[in-house]
Amino acid sequence: MRSPDPWIHGRADAPAAPSDPFEVIARAYAPVQGELDVELPIVEGAIPSELAGTYFRNGPGRVAIGGDRYGHPFDGDGMVVRFEIGEGRVRYRNRYVRTRGFVDEERAGRMLYRGFGSQRPGGLLANLGRMRFKNAANTSVLWHGGVLRALWEGGAPHRLDPRTLETIGVDDLGGLLRPERAIERALAPEHPFTAHPAIDPRTGELWGFGVIGGPKPRLAIYRLDAEGAPIERRLVALPRLAFVHDFVLTERYLVFLLAPIAFDLARAIVGLASPVQALRRDPSLGTTVLVVPRDGGAPRTIEARAGFVFHHVAGWDEGTREIVIDTLRMDGFEGGTIDVLDPAALRRLQVPRAVPTRMVIDLATRRVREEVRIDVDVELPTIDPRRRTRPARVAFAVARPQGWNAISHPAIARLDLASREVRTRDLAPDLPGEPLYVPRPFAPEGEGHVLTIVYRAAEHRSELWVLDASDLSMVARATLPHHVPLGFHGTFVSGRGHG
Repeated sequence: MRSPDPWIHGRADAPAAPSDPFEVIARAYAPVQGELDVELPIVEGAIPSELAGTYFRNGPGRVAIGGDRYGHPFDGDGMVVRFEIGEGRVRYRNRYVRTRGFVDEERAGRMLYRGFGSQRPGGLLANLGRMRFKNAANTSVLWHGGVLRALWEGGAPHRLDPRTLETIGVDDLGGLLRPERAIERALAPEHPFTAHPAIDPRTGELWGFGVIGGPKPRLAIYRLDAEGAPIERRLVALPRLAFVHDFVLTERYLVFLLAPIAFDLARAIVGLASPVQALRRDPSLGTTVLVVPRDGGAPRTIEARAGFVFHHVAGWDEGTREIVIDTLRMDGFEGGTIDVLDPAALRRLQVPRAVPTRMVIDLATRRVREEVRIDVDVELPTIDPRRRTRPARVAFAVARPQGWNAISHPAIARLDLASREVRTRDLAPDLPGEPLYVPRPFAPEGEGHVLTIVYRAAEHRSELWVLDASDLSMVARATLPHHVPLGFHGTFVSGRGHG
């Protein structure tokens, strides 16, 4: 790999810390080239003895290569970070996922593939008919059945060594992602798999999905047993091609929200637009709620008020006729490119608020009731994993305080969805990542710790923060030797047996 990041703390040519939030965000996304394996100094507090395990997180380690910039952070090459925590110490490692696209572009020193929001340099002729998009492997990381996988919802997962983070290869989940039809295999060797699978805490089963495009779009539903062996693949017809990032798993159902988004497939296929540029809000559509029974029964669709959702918080069955979903609802969504390295481009973005909203789906009357649960603007929610499929009272998320109009979130919020109490810790101008809740074993919901990677603007480096989950107070802080670009999702694996 090429020379280290020119903005690493301590370099003589590193620019001074910016005060403008848009410049801070652009600097936080600066690509990282170095791959390290070091023990981190604890600069505040102490690591609790009860916190023992490994924290993995994924995100776009670089959003540019050579002189080419990707058109969206969703296209940045996946860089997984690993914090091994135990006996009061923290060991850190970072490594890029060696996808085919990463290896090819690293060798060429320039951008070679289209992406979710990126076109190849060279205009129409460079993009015409090129339907092999780069699998960025950058959105999340999954531990299930003793296997670590980097996830990206537009393609197959990549299997990683949990200790070294070395890329083992593309994983088709025991054949579940292998297309049956030759024409589909010609377009893509594997069906897509979500970056938001769900593990049932009672059975250990893994449920996931993927949206399959084409003239007759379908939703593929996948299930693996607790050991990771494939159980089933189910195909469900979709009323329209949909952008679905997350879903809800209850004890009896899988629930998907199909947003009022139209997708101009022809423009994307011929190369006139990236997929995100081909997304448009359709005012004539509402939100379609797709309810799929876990036991294989017939799916049902119910129409709801128009809105857009990236992430759900929790979901459960209320009796036999209602499903309750706590979700982060936006009034709208517009596709488009996002050059996160350009403060001026970031300043032009109009970012809708994502508000915790409760949706009650009445299966008997085929109606949906909605209620704003807490009027705050939050994203990247996490809950107690033991509460999946059941009501969850406490959630953690990144938050945007009033008056903060930039795309990133400078605060961490603890949400009590029962009492509607909100506790916020504002870090501006620093920027926290997803606050991952690690419950204390055998303790009530809401007790334990919150892990987050914080970008420190003044030093242009990142820190691992351990917070008390009850009040977001500082427990411990460890400093990294470089910055980690703003990322997406992670997981915590308790114990020592995984690497």
